[in-house]
Amino acid sequence: MEKIWLKNYPPGVPKDLSPLDKSLIQLFEEACAKYKDQTAFISFDKKISYQELREKSLQLAGYLQSQGLKKGDVFVIQLPNLLQYPISLWAAVLSGLTVVNMNPLYTAREMQGPIQESEAKGIVLLPSSFAHLKTFLNKTDLKSVIVTGPGDLLNFPKKPLINFVFKCKTKTLISSRIKNRSSFLQALQIGSKTKAQVLERDFEETLFIQYTGGTTGVSKGACLSQKNILSNLKQCECWMLDNLEKGKEKALAPLPFYHIFAFVINGLVFFLNGFSNLLIANPRQVNPLIKTLKKYPLSVGTGVNTLFKALINHPRFKSLNFSSWKLFVAGGMALDNSVKELWESTTKSLLVEGYGLTEASPVVCCNRLDKAASGYVGFPCPSTEIRITDEEERVLGIDEEGELEVRGPQIMKGYYKQEEETKNVLTEDGWLKTGDVAKVNKEGLVKIIDRKKDMINISGLKVYPNEVEEVLLSLKTIKEAAVVPGKDKTGTEIVKAFIVKGAETLNEDEIKSHCKKYLTSYKIPKRIIFTKEIPKSTIGKPLRRLLRN
Repeated sequence: MEKIWLKNYPPGVPKDLSPLDKSLIQLFEEACAKYKDQTAFISFDKKISYQELREKSLQLAGYLQSQGLKKGDVFVIQLPNLLQYPISLWAAVLSGLTVVNMNPLYTAREMQGPIQESEAKGIVLLPSSFAHLKTFLNKTDLKSVIVTGPGDLLNFPKKPLINFVFKCKTKTLISSRIKNRSSFLQALQIGSKTKAQVLERDFEETLFIQYTGGTTGVSKGACLSQKNILSNLKQCECWMLDNLEKGKEKALAPLPFYHIFAFVINGLVFFLNGFSNLLIANPRQVNPLIKTLKKYPLSVGTGVNTLFKALINHPRFKSLNFSSWKLFVAGGMALDNSVKELWESTTKSLLVEGYGLTEASPVVCCNRLDKAASGYVGFPCPSTEIRITDEEERVLGIDEEGELEVRGPQIMKGYYKQEEETKNVLTEDGWLKTGDVAKVNKEGLVKIIDRKKDMINISGLKVYPNEVEEVLLSLKTIKEAAVVPGKDKTGTEIVKAFIVKGAETLNEDEIKSHCKKYLTSYKIPKRIIFTKEIPKSTIGKPLRRLLRN
């Protein structure tokens, strides 16, 4: 497809990226030197400067190296948005490690696969996650386990208070009788006595293995090289930074950094350009979030449709001071036009939508910041090619619907240890088959018609029916099960399960209690429908299309 979108690029945005000349470590060192006394991150009112972040990252890097972690080893970060996250991230990068981001709400079953498959050598996690890890720790290659309470880096009295509340809520008690385990504070103390060796990685080497359902719904690790991440970082920078001031912006970071969208935009683009990130550990708690927004004058931020909707519908939201607000970027799921219009009329700040996926590091398209097009995800980023294809792989034309395919420097190397799955989504000449149905108009704007039919989107988090069905069918009193997306009263997507009973005594409470043992809360079916039979294809696959209707 001809790059018809280039003529409609914003002024100053290049058609192609210039060659990469600096590594992530070099960019980190430059940012920490240039903005050393400025606030890098804020969490629970505790501020950490760029200089202090660098010092603590080097301390943790020294500790990891003292534990035997070597260049190229995998290090898992399983944390919410706390100060410990950026310290752990940059400690890993400075040590030449490969990072796996993981949801801290995962159950033992959900943790075990990525940790074992990636042959992880180190991990940093909360006490609640450590309780799960202990159940399979002896089956892993972990040399170093760092456990941190959410309040560990805070000042008195917040530190003991937040840790105590967390311990009560999660009912977690930590034993000290685990080999190669330390607290986060112990690790920093030990590392402060060791000089860390800063280890650069080649641009083509995998720096991040980001686990995702991919385009087929089976959990796989997308291998993202340093080139992939740096390219997407530069693509986002040249699209956004003409409208923002380096070293002066205050950014809202409500989405978890284990999600690739927040990780790249807040954790890399904003941070490396001197922005101060306000970390929100739990954005689902809207009341505390509103109180936090009153304390700090923001200018930019990221979020998902459900969060923006929850905020503008909150009775105290309009009392906030919006005078400094400039730009917010919606990702992870489709942005409702009504939410966009109400947000912009209330706050007088822009709310723009983009499009991406983990396999693309993640950003593929973004709207112009001066005149965003409602209903469209924008134009492809610089150095990015797109095409629309039909089922026979024929390239389609303007306003024709088909599968969106993408090619560019941000496209992953492949899935970790999944050669066949990689072949299913990456063509020999580098095109990524997204699995999303889309079309391109005459201006070059991309419109997503529908996403992968079977995927369920819970406020930007992916839920795949196969995984939930597997857990459901492990309950002996369930004969058959099929999972599809549903909607609750507010219009938010939920997990809906159709169940054929294997025992008449089976009830909803029994099913949800079973699921709670093996699935994160957002994956547990919120609506359960008992039925006598589930429609199937000739080869016995549940016809989810009929169930959705």
